[in-house]
Amino acid sequence: MFGFFFKKNLCDVWDNIFYVVITNFFSLIVLFGAVMTFKYELFLDMNEAWRKPLFLATFTFFSILVCTVAFAGGENASSIARFNAPRYGNFFCGFLRGLKEGAMIGLFIGIVTTVAFVSIPFYFSMWKPADGSTGSLVWLGFIIVIFWFLFATFFALQWYMPVRVVMKNGFFKCLKKCYLLLLDNMGFTFSVAMVNFLNVLLTVVTFGLFPGMTGIMVTNMNAFRLRMYKYDWLEVNPDLTMEERKDVPWDALIAKDKKTLGPRPLKSFIFPWKE
Repeated sequence: MFGFFFKKNLCDVWDNIFYVVITNFFSLIVLFGAVMTFKYELFLDMNEAWRKPLFLATFTFFSILVCTVAFAGGENASSIARFNAPRYGNFFCGFLRGLKEGAMIGLFIGIVTTVAFVSIPFYFSMWKPADGSTGSLVWLGFIIVIFWFLFATFFALQWYMPVRVVMKNGFFKCLKKCYLLLLDNMGFTFSVAMVNFLNVLLTVVTFGLFPGMTGIMVTNMNAFRLRMYKYDWLEVNPDLTMEERKDVPWDALIAKDKKTLGPRPLKSFIFPWKE
C-alpha cells in the first residue's frame, strides 16, 4: 500500500504544480516574516531574561499564522486526494475559516514548544546540578516522559489537519484521534514522516516553492484518506479476530484508486502531452 501512496502523492502534487507553487507563496511570506522578526529580536537591546519568553511568544504567533495558511488549503488538499481539482476560491475563502483552527493548533504547538524549552533544561539542571552534586533519578524520569510525549506529538500532529478537515470534530477530539492513529499505525506514520522529510528537502532545494507546505498537506491528506479504507473495512467486518484484523486486504481496498490513477510512466511527468 505504501508504494501506491507514494506514487499517488507524487502524481497529485505534480499534476497540481501551479496551484502548489502559487499557494506556497503565502506560507513563504509568513516564514519570511518569522525570520525577520526573530532576527530583529535577536539583536534587540533588552534584558536577557525576557528574550527567551519573547522568542517563544513570537514562535507561537507565527505558528498560528502558518497553521491558518495550512487550513486555508485544507479543503483543496482533500479534493486533490479524491482525484478532484483544487479551487483557488476555496483557498482564499478558507483563510477566515482556517483562522480559528489555525489559532487552536498553533497555540497548542506553541504551548508544547514552551514546555520543551522550559521543562527539559529545568529538570536536567535538577538531575545534574551545576555544583557537581548528584541529583535524583526522578528528574531523569521526568525528562524521559517529556521527551516521549514530544516525540509522539511530533508524529501524531501529521494527522491533525486531515482529521479536522474530513471528520470536522472538535479540537480535543481531533487531537485524541491523532494519537490513536499514531498508536494504531506506527509504522505507516513513520513512513509518512519520511516522505515529508523528503518534501522538506525538496522544498529547501526549490527555495520553498515546491512541494512546500501545500505539498506536505496533500501528502498528509493522501495518507489519511488511504488509511481510512482500513477502518471502513474493519467497520463492515466487526467479527474479525485480532490476527485477521492485521491482514488488511489492501489490494482490494485500493483497487478503485489504482484504476482511477492508472499507469503513470516517468515520461508522463515530463511530456504529458504525449500520453
